[in-house]
Amino acid sequence: MTRREAPELVVEPSALFPPLSGVGYYTRELLRAYEALPGHFPVRILGSRWYFKPWQGPADIHLRRVSEATGYAIDLQMKLTPSALDERLRRRHRRLPFPVDLFTEPGSRVFFYPNYVGPPLGQSPSVPVIYDFSYLRYPHILKARSVDYLRRYLPATIRQATRVVVISESIKAELIRFFGVPADKIDVVYPAIDLTAFRPDIPWAVREYVRRKHGLGGDYIFSLSTVEPRKNFPRLIQAYALLPAGVRAVYPLVVAGGKGWKNDDVFATIKRLGLEAQVQFLGYIDEEDRAPLMSEAALFVLPSLYEGFGMPVLEAMACGAPVVTSSRGALAEVGGEAVVDVDPHEPEDIARGMLSVLTDAALERKLARAGPVRAQAFTWESSARVLAETFARAAAEGGPKKSVYVRFAQAVFPSKSKP
Repeated sequence: MTRREAPELVVEPSALFPPLSGVGYYTRELLRAYEALPGHFPVRILGSRWYFKPWQGPADIHLRRVSEATGYAIDLQMKLTPSALDERLRRRHRRLPFPVDLFTEPGSRVFFYPNYVGPPLGQSPSVPVIYDFSYLRYPHILKARSVDYLRRYLPATIRQATRVVVISESIKAELIRFFGVPADKIDVVYPAIDLTAFRPDIPWAVREYVRRKHGLGGDYIFSLSTVEPRKNFPRLIQAYALLPAGVRAVYPLVVAGGKGWKNDDVFATIKRLGLEAQVQFLGYIDEEDRAPLMSEAALFVLPSLYEGFGMPVLEAMACGAPVVTSSRGALAEVGGEAVVDVDPHEPEDIARGMLSVLTDAALERKLARAGPVRAQAFTWESSARVLAETFARAAAEGGPKKSVYVRFAQAVFPSKSKP
């Protein structure tokens, strides 16, 4: 098999730097499943060095550690700018326009950018992953530097892409609307979960241990998310306050997740409504505690204003927890008919959804049965198969026509690319 028939898959590695974020978890699990498929492209992680000097420096050392942790070899691409300059620009969320594939043999690589943005390319196919468009829809809730970086570089990454991966049909529709990308150039590759960990039959001893660890006694309503504006906690708390006092006495609202940002209104709402004793924040919880806490919940609620997918909803369904979630966008797409949909802008409707589950035993049983069945539709293997087809099509379609940078570099500098 020639190199053109079996290109390398070169992964931009920022998502794999520890500690792993949600993007990092998606990237790691998807690549693991992809490598388990027959006929997959060899996977490498993208590194670079200055044409005139061997690579070195803190960023290179960190990349080597990622390589050792993941088992992926480093694919060194040569560049015409010093690493120190690139590093200073990176810290300022800036970069130069020179392609990273100046000396890459055409057809030898497909570049995979699993963290939105990737370096410019002059002749190679690329596949970025877009998780959501918060920076366009809710720029005021994000860090200004992050918004500026995505506004500056994501459009160019999308323009040069051979194909684009998104994580839901909802985000696919937004990509078409915001950037005019043809629908047949976009592939939906859903996130998934480990169904051996998130399941309805978690042993009682495990569930009881996690309960005690977090100081939880009886029944509770559970939500899991970073406490930040998109997650809609002020309206959730207002909805909780609308539940009958007797219901709130039995079912405290328990929230797990990082402290987040721009959330003063969350705690102000709790104080204003006098719910300090009935709303409990656990903070960040260990990964292994997520499933037991979900399986023990009387219901799981996540009425987010905007999500690219909604992993906690999928996890809760897999654990057999009845789910109340937003009727908008990706959350409705993930939940299907196995959840209770509510209008996230209306506290009264959120309260209605929660109360219907807590007071209707037949509905509770229906959701508890339907959730694990729905969750079975999302597996890393099935997503990896879609991704494999994406990479194969990108390799067949090829990259852009050689840019002027590539033609100049190859005419002036002797090639040092690997054979």
